[in-house]
Amino acid sequence: MRHWIRILGIALTAAAAGTTTAQAPSNEWPTRPVSIVVAGAPGGGTDAIARIVAADLGSSLKQSFVVENRAGAGGIIGTKHVVSAAADGHTLLMGHVATNAIVPALIKPRPYDPIGDFVPVGIVGTAPDLLVVSAKSGIRSLAELLAKAKASPTPLSYGSPGVGLPQHIAGFALAKAAGVPLLHVPYRGSAPALTDLLGGQIAMMFVTPGAAVPFLKSGQLKALAVTSRERSRFFPDVPTVVELGYPSVEETGWFGLFAPAATPPAIIDTLRARLREVVARPENRQKFEAIYLETELDAATRNFTEFVRAESAKWADTITRLGVTAH
Repeated sequence: MRHWIRILGIALTAAAAGTTTAQAPSNEWPTRPVSIVVAGAPGGGTDAIARIVAADLGSSLKQSFVVENRAGAGGIIGTKHVVSAAADGHTLLMGHVATNAIVPALIKPRPYDPIGDFVPVGIVGTAPDLLVVSAKSGIRSLAELLAKAKASPTPLSYGSPGVGLPQHIAGFALAKAAGVPLLHVPYRGSAPALTDLLGGQIAMMFVTPGAAVPFLKSGQLKALAVTSRERSRFFPDVPTVVELGYPSVEETGWFGLFAPAATPPAIIDTLRARLREVVARPENRQKFEAIYLETELDAATRNFTEFVRAESAKWADTITRLGVTAH
């Protein structure tokens, strides 16, 4: 009898050890370098945000956090890579409004589920877009731009960093609201679009502030409007498209950290706590402000999961209502 009790004790001890071992990855995370995937090229706004976050997380968690750029297909390639990655906290996504709200509603068949395929960790910041034209055009206001578009025998062209990005849809919405034909010209990022804008190959574009400011400061570009509902504190003299009479042309981009679905809650809890520290740290806020990212977030965005659900529903409705197509 004692022999069997001893065997049973050994078995229970082994089972308990096995359970501890199975849970260890969550408790000990991270056990190796963590990749933060950016579904775009190096040097863009999302890339800059990811590098600030990666550096701080690496310091606080005593492990390397490496930014991994996987550009292509309007962000689909990089985003799907994270969807298919092991849900162990070692592959994350620095997502944004396009990858995690717009693209899944615009592209058919849907490349991934923006809700079911991810765990939203936390928002980092927000940024509207600027409507800009070349200073050489002589255009000084949105009214002048739209008057030129109405008088033109052919549609004026507007550039964007890619199909399905907010800048694409903002131009589409402006054309519909103003009743003018505009031709969308997608590029592989903001840089080549800005080059063509400065060279006169396209007439206008919506662009992130960080990409536009060097050209605004040099006098090569003119900002006509900003897409946020209220004026940006970074550009107080630039009117909103809303105040200029087009309330349907409103969009504010956002950036946040995501993990694959089924990532252990213990890892998510750690990430959320550390990400809040990253965003709140004064030296990081200065870095974010240097790229015109707003980190003063209202209460509605603090529950990031509900925020992403609402954004997904909003953009799906907008795309259907406007009849936006993937070209």
